[in-house]
Amino acid sequence: MTSRDPIQAPWPRKKTATVMAGCLALLFLVAAGLPLTAQAANLEVLAPTPSSIIYARKPATHIIVRLSGEDEKSLGQLRIRSGDILFSPQGSWSANNSHFVHYQVPLKPGENSFEVLPAGKKISVKYRPLRSLLNVDFDAKGVFLFHRDELLPQNCTPCHDPKKIKTGNGVSNEPQPLCISCHKSVLENVSWQHSPALNTQCLSCHQKEGQPLKVTIPGGKVETVCFRCHTAKKAWLGKAHIHGPVGTGDCTVCHNPHGDNNHSQLWADGKAELCVACHTDKKTLLQKEGGPKRIHGILTGAGCIACHDPHATQNQFQLTKPINELCTSCHTSLAGITRGHPVGGHPVEGVKDPRRPERMFACTSCHNPHGSGYKFLLIGDILGGHVCSQCHY
Repeated sequence: MTSRDPIQAPWPRKKTATVMAGCLALLFLVAAGLPLTAQAANLEVLAPTPSSIIYARKPATHIIVRLSGEDEKSLGQLRIRSGDILFSPQGSWSANNSHFVHYQVPLKPGENSFEVLPAGKKISVKYRPLRSLLNVDFDAKGVFLFHRDELLPQNCTPCHDPKKIKTGNGVSNEPQPLCISCHKSVLENVSWQHSPALNTQCLSCHQKEGQPLKVTIPGGKVETVCFRCHTAKKAWLGKAHIHGPVGTGDCTVCHNPHGDNNHSQLWADGKAELCVACHTDKKTLLQKEGGPKRIHGILTGAGCIACHDPHATQNQFQLTKPINELCTSCHTSLAGITRGHPVGGHPVEGVKDPRRPERMFACTSCHNPHGSGYKFLLIGDILGGHVCSQCHY
């Protein structure tokens, strides 16, 4: 058996060690000739439900097993198997003549199969990585939500006291340590943490007004949740040019609402890597090979956000300033010039762009602001007049 799998790669070493310990424990039992006595009839998988669909940001889920009327020896033999990997439990608790055993297992996109050993109980789930909440229907058939019908399923109340959840008539901002006792993984190994998650104020986002006893996942335009606190950001909606995710009201397309390792809880580097996840036509600008011969230097420095505001501005393309003003904020020797570049009398602004009549002439009429195969990031070769001929037929 192996202790590592591609889907295990992002996990910390201590979890890999847990997997190895599970493998060694079962091998020891078999080698010693000890009976594997846990009976399927006494074992029940409490979560997730069979053949369910799981939406999650992190590629992992919890498997919760209840073992009834068995001794400690049987309890010590329980493992979860996925392929050739065995997982030991994170912990087990006893109540009402039952043992409740909790596992955390990794997921890969698509079908995932697990087996509870030695009982042979099979678990199959489909994992769909979650990035946007806008088009997810959590009420669709087969979608698994642990808190769908009630605050806590009856099977869990012997250990998890629902009275510890502090609710109110409106949206509660009370700390909820009971939530984080299970969901602590949302803040594991992350550098940037959203303050409601850090302060365990889970119901400030996961509760609808008028439903104090039901945990919900925000859906649709989550801006209605985000703008409860980020009130100044409402001004973005009045700008002339709005970034698509802001316009559709889904902040979580870019921001992880709990926490992440990138500034502002972005799920990838916000300078460029995050942007090209959607703007795939610009991906080659980040590659050492296969991209343009010449790339605008700012991209390898401050990145896309040096020129573009990721939320909204009054300028086309969400530029932080009008094109020529933005360009000359770095290329200062050309600041204020309206005519005479690159040759005397040549306009730099104030006339229509012959190549693009719907736009005014600007630096980008001749220069590609991202990258080009030609010197000075020009749109054509200087030799032979291939730049000039695009306007001067």
